[in-house]
Amino acid sequence: MMMVIWDGRGAIYTKFVTIDAFAKLLQFSISPIALISGASLLLLSITNRFGRTIDRTRVLVRELESGDAVRFQEEHKNQLRILMRRSSYLRSAVLLVNAGIFLSGLMIIGVFLHVFVGWELKMVVLSCLFLSVLSICCAVVFLFLEVSVGLKALRLEVSRHIKT
Repeated sequence: MMMVIWDGRGAIYTKFVTIDAFAKLLQFSISPIALISGASLLLLSITNRFGRTIDRTRVLVRELESGDAVRFQEEHKNQLRILMRRSSYLRSAVLLVNAGIFLSGLMIIGVFLHVFVGWELKMVVLSCLFLSVLSICCAVVFLFLEVSVGLKALRLEVSRHIKT
């Protein structure tokens, strides 16, 4: 297989790409692709939770504005405070997972440039891998915080009716 390469200074030349080079690209791309796949599933879960907090917030605000919840006004305000904290944690988690996916994409580009163009980008690729995994781990911490706050809110809600 032949590939046309531009050297950045205006010169264009061709390079023969062997099956071995292509196999090497696929081999080095498996880790970032698996990372993207796993992070995408985590992102799906987080955005679903985020959507539920937004929907519940809108319902509570409508009830407060309509005056139907006069009896539960203070309780609704407490729930809104908790929902805002949960939404903040989820927003941070979404940002971090997206950063991890972006960095994994940069890793694939770096591997491509290393295999086919010959640029020495090992440290860049390794740095992207480290930062990608770190950002996903931080996202999981924010997800854990959100779940903890949600359980605390549930405990407050249920404690009015049963002894826990």
